[in-house]
Amino acid sequence: MLISDPKTIGKAAEVLNNAGIVVFPTETVYGVGALFSKEKAIEKIYLAKGRPHSKPLLIHISSLKHLDLAKDVPQVAFDLIEHFWPGPLSIILKASDFLPKALMTEDGTIGFRMPSNDFFKNLADMVGPIAATSANKSNCSNPKNVKEAKSQLGNFVDLYVDGGKTKEGVPSTILDLTKSPPIILRVGAVKISELERVIGKVMRS
Repeated sequence: MLISDPKTIGKAAEVLNNAGIVVFPTETVYGVGALFSKEKAIEKIYLAKGRPHSKPLLIHISSLKHLDLAKDVPQVAFDLIEHFWPGPLSIILKASDFLPKALMTEDGTIGFRMPSNDFFKNLADMVGPIAATSANKSNCSNPKNVKEAKSQLGNFVDLYVDGGKTKEGVPSTILDLTKSPPIILRVGAVKISELERVIGKVMRS
């Protein structure tokens, strides 16, 4: 469905609430997501991507109130949030005890991101946090438009939302804040130098 169709956001919310999975645009690349509370839908994403469970999905949020899904959030997280959210930075935090195990790493951490894409924000405002990752097969190219996503994930996905070409075309930068100093797990749209201007030295993984 086209992002310009006023019925699209309602349909996407319906699919997610019924434990389906949706491909949607963000400012970086297209994502594929499910409600964080729908474990069967999350499993469907792993199957669609051929993704190992050792690589948990990120929690995509539209409001800071959903950081209650983490615990012991350090001040450095809020410093980064002030500068880079909404935007293409993902941060790894300690997971709350009530999160589904499928979303946590073995050492009890979880990643968070707040995309700046308006469609995503409006959708997440309606349904709550969305567990998501890039809408591609594991280790394949990141999709910059819905056609590229559909060519990789096909009929595994319940709804494709077409928002045209993404702005950045590269995935988010991932920074692990459970370590001191923080560790870069993936360099993406936010440069290391930009992070270090805000929080000082970061380590490379």
